[in-house]
Parts: sequence; structure tokens; C-alpha cells
Amino acid sequence: NTMATPFLCRPFEHGADIVVHSTTKFLSGHGNAMGGAVVDSGKFDWAKNDKFPALAQPEPAYHGLAFQETFGDLAFTIYGHAVGLRDLGPTMAPFNAFLTICGVETLAVRM
Repeated sequence: NTMATPFLCRPFEHGADIVVHSTTKFLSGHGNAMGGAVVDSGKFDWAKNDKFPALAQPEPAYHGLAFQETFGDLAFTIYGHAVGLRDLGPTMAPFNAFLTICGVETLAVRM
């Protein structure tokens, strides 16, 4: 979702399992810092079929850790954080994080 703020549009209440937000537009309230957020509802069963082996089966790079079995509802969140940082390195700069959190603190007032 890049147009509606998560404060007003509540996609988990409409059945979404994963939501991608643009923090640049509505969360920050300014265009000073670019960013995004991936939010998992924690309700999807990643192990119910074989379509998601990265989450349901043991991961050799993490010494046989099975994310769904080990972390349960947080499996996608932990997987995205661990593997994403390892393979891609998407880390927000500290000052951009500060600008974003300053904008999030005023989100309720702006809505």
C-alpha cells in the first residue's frame, strides 16, 4: 500500500497477511527520508503446504533452523530480517530512522 496511511486503511481487518507500506509518504509526513516497511499479520500458516520451503523446511545456512517451527507467528518477520540483512543489507541510515520516527509520532495528529 503506497497511497493510504496505515492509520486509516487497516488491511489486516480485510484479510491481508502481509502489507508493504511506504514510510516516505504518510508515516513520515515529509519527503526528507525514503523508506518502507513490511508488516506480517502472523496469522498465515507457512507450513501447511510445500509452497514456502524457505520458511517451513530447515535452512542449511542457519544450521538447520526451521523458521516456522522455531518462531511460529514471527517466522516471516524473523526470516525477512535475518535473510534480508544477510543477503541484501537493507538498513536505514540512523538519521533517516530518526526523521521517520519523528513523523510517526505525529501521525495521529495529522489524520
